[in-house]
Amino acid sequence: MSELLPLLVVMAGSATAAMLFRWWRMPLWPLTGGLLGAAAVNLGFGLAVQVPNLVVLLAQLLVGTAIGATIAPDTFRQFRRFLAPGALAVGAVLGAGVLFGWAFAALGILEPPESMLSLMPGGVAEMVTAGVALGFDGAVIIGAHMVRLFTVLLSLPLVLWVAARIHRRWIADRGTPDPETSSPETPDA
Repeated sequence: MSELLPLLVVMAGSATAAMLFRWWRMPLWPLTGGLLGAAAVNLGFGLAVQVPNLVVLLAQLLVGTAIGATIAPDTFRQFRRFLAPGALAVGAVLGAGVLFGWAFAALGILEPPESMLSLMPGGVAEMVTAGVALGFDGAVIIGAHMVRLFTVLLSLPLVLWVAARIHRRWIADRGTPDPETSSPETPDA
């Protein structure tokens, strides 16, 4: 019973931060807010809360179910379109993750397993869940992924703005002549 109260306090901090993140309209507010709230309460009050293994297992099953439930028949039709370019992009990011993971491990920044799982592409929940399931330090893995996640989320408005400008200027208007450089055709007299 003495372990229940600290767990409830950490869960309350998690829920409070998640609701604040929702109010601030942060993307992925349940995950990012919940994670930061739980960490802040755990560290702020000097707690060492361990979530029971059954709860962790149920959470992993719930994440797997939530991801699997999004797959619909149309998903496979769309998948054929982006299989080759998507595999190339993921392979490049995966290769970069492996190289940086190896470098972090070689420099003694992180242990090799945590280093690789910390720098691999993938969702925060999925990579941390995989790391914990394999017996590695989930806190280290989530720390690196949170740096990545917040960097992406905070830079996302700028990245989307630039992408939209590039698309409008060089992709969407490919077939349209530039009014400043094209000369009007004169009819034959």
